[in-house]
Amino acid sequence: MAEFLYGITWLTPLVFTVLLSLLTSLLSQLSFKFFANNAFLKEGMKETKELQKKMLSMKQTDKDYLETQNKLLDLNMKLMTEQFKPTMITMVPFLLIFAYARSVIPTDQILLNFGTTVPLFGQGFGFFGTYFLSSIVFSTILRKILNR
Repeated sequence: MAEFLYGITWLTPLVFTVLLSLLTSLLSQLSFKFFANNAFLKEGMKETKELQKKMLSMKQTDKDYLETQNKLLDLNMKLMTEQFKPTMITMVPFLLIFAYARSVIPTDQILLNFGTTVPLFGQGFGFFGTYFLSSIVFSTILRKILNR
């Protein structure tokens, strides 16, 4: 017999986990869209690739190599700082959401059963595996929808 959360017949732990994954993916993608400088991130990633290509064509003993490497490190630091802003905004809400989810769903409960034992994964995915898998799918779809 299926276990239902809060007596709602369609809200099984699996459905709850997938909905939670959709919610957190949406919050994450929206925070990146509105709180990060996406134009800077795109341009910075493009410049990073160009600098990496330039460094590959140079010898480490070249005079310009060290200058290019320092420029690349500086740009990477700026990009990381910009990407960290949305993470800081969503950190506390996500911690609260996961604390709540942990209180509702037992961590040892299998949500996606494989029907057989699979090496490294066992008989199925619990909360974390199910959340992780569905989060990747939702984040990819939402990133495309939000043009991020």
